[in-house]
Amino acid sequence: MIKYVNSFKIFLFLILAVQIALYFFGYLRPSIIYDYIDFFPFTIIPAIIYFYLNIKRITNQIYFYLSIYLSVILLLFPIAQIFDANFLTTYSFPSYLENKELNKDSEYLLVIDISGSINLNTFNDTGYSADIIDKPGKLGYPEAVETVIGEPKAVLFREIDTSSLLKVAGWNVNIGNKNIWKLNLVSFNSELNLKNIKLNNSRIAGTGIILLGQGLELEELNINGNFEVRVSEDLAVVVIGKVETPASWIGATIGYLNQADEVYKLKIIVEDGSDVKFYDEEEGS
Repeated sequence: MIKYVNSFKIFLFLILAVQIALYFFGYLRPSIIYDYIDFFPFTIIPAIIYFYLNIKRITNQIYFYLSIYLSVILLLFPIAQIFDANFLTTYSFPSYLENKELNKDSEYLLVIDISGSINLNTFNDTGYSADIIDKPGKLGYPEAVETVIGEPKAVLFREIDTSSLLKVAGWNVNIGNKNIWKLNLVSFNSELNLKNIKLNNSRIAGTGIILLGQGLELEELNINGNFEVRVSEDLAVVVIGKVETPASWIGATIGYLNQADEVYKLKIIVEDGSDVKFYDEEEGS
């Protein structure tokens, strides 16, 4: 039994090294420290006893069984966090918000200006919802502030004060397609899926991927930054500015047309200094 002690010691340090690597690769949030602390009778105290025995070079049966126990604990907690186990302290902090009661007859301006990512999608209803992207980062949890007067009414998403151990890579934001929205977005490494929704003239800045999908109703979109833009084969657009487009697109006096035999429905203005590449998005891809 005692002859396996050194093997378990190496295994313990290997598990710790893997956890550090998982953090740097974006799979494990540093809030796991809170998880260990809140379960201290099962985590911290056994670890203290283990290290005390290690310092005193007492390699008895207690030391051996502690090695096995801590190995299991150090495997259990990161796996539990990766799979969003609700018993962890990490998930006891509220991050989800929604308002499904927005007026169908009003226009809403969605304003987000953050240093993190946005995964933007639409759903078949009114209102909006938001939650965190469950990966480590430098962005706090979201809150929404709404204006009740004026047109368009504004929905401002902003970062709230959040412990550095709980900060995340960004937010998942969903907006209802039964409202009319105007977008003013600044974010980085984002995925913005605009389909089956009616938008008024909008502006997107930062970096990431923009999908201009089937069922999008929009007359003008301004883009500033570094983006990959995928355009549905059902959407006729004209692009104005210095961009890269597929070889099948037509360079006309007004700009680049993806469908030469169709009247364009959407004008896209790419602002100076941007690096934007356009691609055709086939239906169902």
